[in-house]
Amino acid sequence: MKKHILFFALSTLIFQSCKKESVNLSENTTLDATVTVPETASDTIKVDSGLKPESFPMPAEVEGCSCYFGENKEQFENENYVYVDDYGKNAYFKLGGKIIKIPIKDDGFEPENFSKNFENADYKVSITGRKINEMDETMMFQGSMTVENIKTGEKSTSPIYGECGC
Repeated sequence: MKKHILFFALSTLIFQSCKKESVNLSENTTLDATVTVPETASDTIKVDSGLKPESFPMPAEVEGCSCYFGENKEQFENENYVYVDDYGKNAYFKLGGKIIKIPIKDDGFEPENFSKNFENADYKVSITGRKINEMDETMMFQGSMTVENIKTGEKSTSPIYGECGC
């Protein structure tokens, strides 16, 4: 009998120590929290403020030589692109359900580690990447695309995976 009482007492003690406690907050209760971000981390913070590029199919007006990237290999293989250009004339990306076309200047193309920068009155776009494979007239790339809203300064950076070729 003593063993049963001791077992019951220990079980109750263990159960009570593992039990989650809930807190009821009234409507007037406020919680105060402070988050500290190291100064050196500010360059690595990615802001997703509606600037994250959305996928879209290849624009009908893009034919021939071009660059086209999905956010990852699967998206690329399914022909869902977050960036397309017609090899130095116009760049296409989609934000907020709208495809945006921005003329770009051909500033040369270094295939090993390339970068493209272009802007219009609303957005500044920067694409960087490195060649990961080459086949005949096509080169595969992996990198990132940063879109900045010029008026608000908000930025979003997304990975890209795709190819440039003819």
